[in-house]
Amino acid sequence: MELHYRGAAYSAPDTGVEFSEGDVIGQYRGAALKAHRLNNAPSETAKPRMKYRGAWVQ
Repeated sequence: MELHYRGAAYSAPDTGVEFSEGDVIGQYRGAALKAHRLNNAPSETAKPRMKYRGAWVQ
């Protein structure tokens, strides 16, 4: 997907998350709202290491 910000074009990274539409859970302004279910949720085991003012935060 190509996005634009202040005239600069850039590509959004692919998240790799797939989902499927579920049942209708309600209506908003006449349009049906459907629940979304994740097919392959990303793992939470890999946490990024962040640095704040020279100290690594885990």
